[in-house]
Amino acid sequence: MTTVGYIGLGAMGSAMTEWLLSNDRSMVVFDLDDAAMHKAVEQGATALGSAAEVAAQADVLSICVPAAEHIDAVFNGEQGIAEGAHPGLTVLIHSTVHPDTIASAQQAAAPGSVQVFDACVAGGAEAAKTGELAMFVGGWDDMSPQVRSVVESYGSKVIDGGPVGSGAALKIGVNVMTYMQQAAGRISFALMDNVGAETQSLVEAWRHIGQLGTLTEQYLGLLGIPDEHITGAFQESLAGAASLGVKDLGLARELGSVTPELDAVLDALIASMPQVMRATNDE
Repeated sequence: MTTVGYIGLGAMGSAMTEWLLSNDRSMVVFDLDDAAMHKAVEQGATALGSAAEVAAQADVLSICVPAAEHIDAVFNGEQGIAEGAHPGLTVLIHSTVHPDTIASAQQAAAPGSVQVFDACVAGGAEAAKTGELAMFVGGWDDMSPQVRSVVESYGSKVIDGGPVGSGAALKIGVNVMTYMQQAAGRISFALMDNVGAETQSLVEAWRHIGQLGTLTEQYLGLLGIPDEHITGAFQESLAGAASLGVKDLGLARELGSVTPELDAVLDALIASMPQVMRATNDE
């Protein structure tokens, strides 16, 4: 049986491991959060003490951490993957990062006969819990059947982006559309409010003419929450979501200029993320 390792048990990582464990996958896990580790153990995982220990025991190792610096720490830091990796280990990076981050990890791992692929995810934690994620993969043609099986276990749709790094680029492109749609929803709701019209009629119109996707529809629920309820820990969580948006859209800017006019649109979207995510009530 293939042993799957998982490093990074945040909202998405915990949901992905929950799904695999519910389907009798053998899993070893590591996270700095003891509570997340305890939850995974209750679901059937084996908790280990470091990324190096996970690398030593896993056949396929998934990483789902916030950003490029965390991937570097997981690979090259103290008790990182580099210390425990063995020939034949395959690492899947699920994080939304620049394609260059994937390429750097691949180059660093190659001398130890370790393969690295990008297998970015979309659909949210609820989709992860039921194995309904979309998987954006770079290097699909170079994956062994064993590794492909793990990737396919996570999601209901695997999209081959091309060579290693292409899955990461695909995820960034998808996220640009997602955040654009959310910003459009925020603007449209505000316009309806300005004239005293029912926002639900707008949602009904969008649904009828096919303008709402699943993620956008989920986002619209946020727009119906009164300002006075967006406080404390809830507001902090929205601020975290806005920060992720800024990070992901910043990656889009790093991929290169499109045209000055469209670059300006993207820059404005980045600046608007706290309001789009309702992390601030400043208008």
